[in-house]
Amino acid sequence: MNGMENNSGMRSRQDEMKAFMSSEKAISTVVSAVLLFGILVSVITLVYVQYIPEWKTSAEKSHMDDVFYDMAEMKNELDLLSGYARTEPSTSLSVSVPVKMGGGSLPIFSPGKSSGRLTINEGDFGLSIVGTTPGVDYDSDSFLLDLGTVSYRSDNAYYVNQNYVYEGGALILAQNSFSLMRLGPQMDIRKMDNSSNITVEFNLVDLNGQRKSISSNSIEEVNFRTNGSDSLYWDGVLFTDMTMTLHTSYPASWESYFELMADDAGIDSSEYSVSSNDTAVVFFLEGSAGEDIHINVTKTYFDARLNLLS
Repeated sequence: MNGMENNSGMRSRQDEMKAFMSSEKAISTVVSAVLLFGILVSVITLVYVQYIPEWKTSAEKSHMDDVFYDMAEMKNELDLLSGYARTEPSTSLSVSVPVKMGGGSLPIFSPGKSSGRLTINEGDFGLSIVGTTPGVDYDSDSFLLDLGTVSYRSDNAYYVNQNYVYEGGALILAQNSFSLMRLGPQMDIRKMDNSSNITVEFNLVDLNGQRKSISSNSIEEVNFRTNGSDSLYWDGVLFTDMTMTLHTSYPASWESYFELMADDAGIDSSEYSVSSNDTAVVFFLEGSAGEDIHINVTKTYFDARLNLLS
């Protein structure tokens, strides 16, 4: 009897030990699962906190590059059409330029896209020219005022917002309080006739159309149609000096452009000056002894509108 009781006690203890071991395995499984879940959450958190913002910033920067290419293509198309309109004024041509409004999406991780705002004739841009001859001043009056603009303003979540503005044939990048002319207008200053005269040539773009804007994260387009050209009829007139006042929201970029243009033409710093305030740039040019200034200014008219088919 005692042997049987001993054997029974031993089996009982063995069963208890097996049960204990089984419970330890269960606990180990649960602990492992919790640890794996914790690691997974940590990895996901690390990705979203550290890597997603960097990836989104890079993706939005890439989209800003795409916008620049689209706006540059728009400027190129207008340059070509304006040249054609001056040679064939009776023929009307049109072009539609697509603009990628939004970008910066990351498939799976963050598919949301940034957006942008595309606007026609929101800005105030124009200029006036006064040419001086002995006893007579020639004034462009209202001929070159209210020339119109096209602008794109981004609405990024991570990358610094940028504003691309097309005005007067130039493409300007504005970022916070700074502005930079990325592509210059059809303007030229050069010395002619063995440096005895200075020729000033401007071909400006006049955008006609109601002020309109659209916000989107897809693709929108701007349509342009040529509508003739005109010029200041000052052919053959030689001036002793010229004062040009340009009205713009981005004076710093235009001031730098005029300085560079005059320097490239080999004009001495004593022959010109450039000054600016918050809304205008004044460019003054005066030939030295024996030098006269010839001014040739034309402008091409375009009818502009957003999304022609909408």
